[in-house]
Amino acid sequence: MFENRNRWCYRKALSFATVLAAWLFTGVPAVDGAEQADAQRSFSLKAPNAKEVVLQGQWSKQGLAMTRGDDGTWSVTAAAVPAGIWEYSFAVDGLNVIDPNNPAIKPQYQPGKNLLHIPSSPPAPWDWQDVPHGTVHAHEYQSGVLGRQRGLLVYTPPGYEADTAKRFPLLVLQHGFGGNQRGWVETGKAHWILDHLIAAGKAVPMVVVMIDGHPYGLLPRKGSPERGRGALEAFRRELLEEAIPLVERNYRLAAGRENRAIAGLSMGARQSLTVGLNALDRFAWIGGFSGSCDAEAVQPAFEDAQGTNARLRLLWIACGRDDRYVEGVKKLAAKLTEQGIRHVCHLTDGDHSWPVWRRCLAEFAPLLFQEVKP
Repeated sequence: MFENRNRWCYRKALSFATVLAAWLFTGVPAVDGAEQADAQRSFSLKAPNAKEVVLQGQWSKQGLAMTRGDDGTWSVTAAAVPAGIWEYSFAVDGLNVIDPNNPAIKPQYQPGKNLLHIPSSPPAPWDWQDVPHGTVHAHEYQSGVLGRQRGLLVYTPPGYEADTAKRFPLLVLQHGFGGNQRGWVETGKAHWILDHLIAAGKAVPMVVVMIDGHPYGLLPRKGSPERGRGALEAFRRELLEEAIPLVERNYRLAAGRENRAIAGLSMGARQSLTVGLNALDRFAWIGGFSGSCDAEAVQPAFEDAQGTNARLRLLWIACGRDDRYVEGVKKLAAKLTEQGIRHVCHLTDGDHSWPVWRRCLAEFAPLLFQEVKP
């Protein structure tokens, strides 16, 4: 199997993109959270033939109508954008348009949103901080399962390169519908979250692998159930037969199921719960953020509650109270309770969005691999 590894440090590249984007909007680099949080933000788009342009920002449920200048440039100032990492775009005569002046684009199969990062004061776990940082590596490989080229990202924690004798546990971390393997880094800032937790002594240093969860490309949300089950099986095979073995060959990983975790958001939650609960010989730690799974798909785990409890170190599911999938998560939690399977169900403020999922990772990661000897 052919594989190619390219490395770069996202912490430098994405920090530059964040500063550049903020400079384009405000004229002031987004490096001082105390001054930047809840401040005005100005946006502009040159569209001389447009009849109406509206700013659509994730921080507000209401769009902001933009004003046309004499040169055809539309502009608006958002009065108070709170600290956070926000998605936004422009509606130009009803057509969604990304901001051509901002290089920070949410990684999607069908890109449609830019990212605006406004640091908090004090810094949030997903903000840049002056602590030791890990590295994000990119791999390309030929998938025998799918018969085509695929890609994945691997995060190694601070100090990985220096201590060549140490071995690390592995977390599989999956994105949601429409996203790709870059989502948890570029939008979720998982690498910074882990850097900060590790620096504070709150999380065990770990390796993280993130793969593209769409083995057949972007399928319709309400497509054929058979096609959906086939995609889930293809994901399972690619992950277990190709992606994880690739990481095991190229990185120093601690052996044993006690050193393996899998988690994801939305579609990735369904994948993680389904694959994880059917592979308790491979994973001891399982998490699902804003997603559930079909009880029939994990029936063996439900039928053998005693065996499941003996092998699981943690089953952690979480969801925003305003999430459109919250009832499905509650239903899964009730089923787990009914079957006597130990789990944690964590409901939090928020909806089906990245602000919730970043918090989930920041709360979930410190629970992993505790009291496990590499």
